[in-house]
Amino acid sequence: MGLIFHLYNVKKQQMKKFIPLIIISIFCFNYTNIYSQAVCETPTENVIDLNEISIKKCDIKEEKTTTRNIIKTKVSRKRMNHRNRKIDKKQNKLATSKKVLFTLVEEIPMFESCKKSTKSSNKKCFKRRINKHFSKNFHIEKFGDRMIKDKIFIQFSIDLYGKVINPQIKSKNKDKLLHRELSRILYKLPNFTPGKEKGLPVIVTYSFPFNLTLN
Repeated sequence: MGLIFHLYNVKKQQMKKFIPLIIISIFCFNYTNIYSQAVCETPTENVIDLNEISIKKCDIKEEKTTTRNIIKTKVSRKRMNHRNRKIDKKQNKLATSKKVLFTLVEEIPMFESCKKSTKSSNKKCFKRRINKHFSKNFHIEKFGDRMIKDKIFIQFSIDLYGKVINPQIKSKNKDKLLHRELSRILYKLPNFTPGKEKGLPVIVTYSFPFNLTLN
């Protein structure tokens, strides 16, 4: 019995030595946890101001990374858009700077039904369709019993999109009603396939005389 009691006292004394060490270890562990959390957490005791936005330190780091990525994307897009605008401007300059006569342009504007095999065939088809268009759409009844005999010079341009622009009508008699009628007919022309010079669309000017006799 005496031996057992002696062993119990020894163990008790050893346990007393270890308890402070355990307490110190637990305290250090808790302190480390608290310190590490404090880096990324704001104290709950602070009063929240609704006029301010509170961002955690960790959030700021992530926010910075995201912002950089957005800025890089925006910059690269701006560069691409700027480069594309330069190319478009260059092409537009080449396209719009030229106004070519119908007789000189490499590829003439065409009616949809006039796509023939050769340039000379296309020109003949173009002229036939113009004559047919004027004959079909001229409203003689607008002039009643008036006697008109006039030689008229008509000129118009076909733009980069195949539309009729800048019609000009010149005649000896300068009849306003006649000029209005001819202008109306010109604007009734369908959209053409635009003329081209070196593969780029150009404005093409076409002119022809128009002999009119109303008895």
